[in-house]
Amino acid sequence: MKKSILDLFTRMGKRLDGPTFFKEFEDSSKLISELEAIASDIKDVAVKEDIAMDIVYIKAGDQGEKNVYYELKNSFIPMIILHNVVIQYDDYKAQMDFILITHRFICVLETKKLNGNIQINTDGDFVRSFTNKSGKVYKKEGMYSPISQNQRHVRILENLMLQEKVIKRTPVLSLVVIANPKSIIDFKFAKKEVKDQIVKYDQLTPRIKKMLEMKSDVELMTTSMIRMSDFLVEQHVTAENAWVTKYNKYLAVDYTDTQATYNQTDELNKLGEVIEEKINSVKEEIAEVIENEIDKETIRKALVKFRLEQSRLENIKAYIIFNNNQLDVLLDKMPKSKEELMKCQGFGADKVKKYGEQILKLIS
Repeated sequence: MKKSILDLFTRMGKRLDGPTFFKEFEDSSKLISELEAIASDIKDVAVKEDIAMDIVYIKAGDQGEKNVYYELKNSFIPMIILHNVVIQYDDYKAQMDFILITHRFICVLETKKLNGNIQINTDGDFVRSFTNKSGKVYKKEGMYSPISQNQRHVRILENLMLQEKVIKRTPVLSLVVIANPKSIIDFKFAKKEVKDQIVKYDQLTPRIKKMLEMKSDVELMTTSMIRMSDFLVEQHVTAENAWVTKYNKYLAVDYTDTQATYNQTDELNKLGEVIEEKINSVKEEIAEVIENEIDKETIRKALVKFRLEQSRLENIKAYIIFNNNQLDVLLDKMPKSKEELMKCQGFGADKVKKYGEQILKLIS
């Protein structure tokens, strides 16, 4: 690893021209394969179903981190980035989704692909609500603050780097990135210090640029940034994944007696097959939902690009063509004709006549 970092450093000519990954992005395909292998060796149908659901959660988390990775990679900000770093410090362990090393600060990113809308009250509590198609809230639940979670990671990282004298005055900052394009964050009652630590993934680049513009006495040289990155890569520990540990214990269970009884009854066998079919059906439906989310994200980016390019051609503000709320309506209704497009909020006859064909083409 050292050699590759030094080689990269040499190629850069001792300067950073843009975002540089010292620990590249890795998805969870290997973990998912391990869980699927475990599931194939387990007889308990309920455990198989739990594994299937956990795989869905892992894939959703993966998509959230991919959204953040895409934004960082295309930010054009000179910084060093490390993905999925696990640090052990004394009895503490921290898994960090992304670590950014800039010439002014180090920033730990915690990526959250949360469903539902999020409200933050004056005490900093997070309340998540879920709405139906008509917009009516049918469920509310509290959730552990991702800010508190990430601040713990920051403390562990900062204490380790100070103890090892890798940093002296370099601030270590926390930023929680909401990676679900559909999530709405209500900051109305949140304190400023809370607002400053949360950002939607599509606003990540401007937020980092704003942080870099803040007054600071720290101005790191590229060599110092390289040294910090090298240290973090060396400190990264590979541990058995918690998901795998969670289910490995079921492999040691002896099902011989129960399975023998189970096999004595043909009806139970048939019932087991029906349950298996239902699980597979549910897995396929969930996979389709995830695929649709990914497709919608592709369409969103295409529509945002069209809006920006068209606004520049007409020398008007981008939101005049359609604003973010209207963009969400397009993604929700996915109109297939001009008639359906005119039923979407903010799209009257004139706007549909002017932009309708291009919008429908991007959606289709």
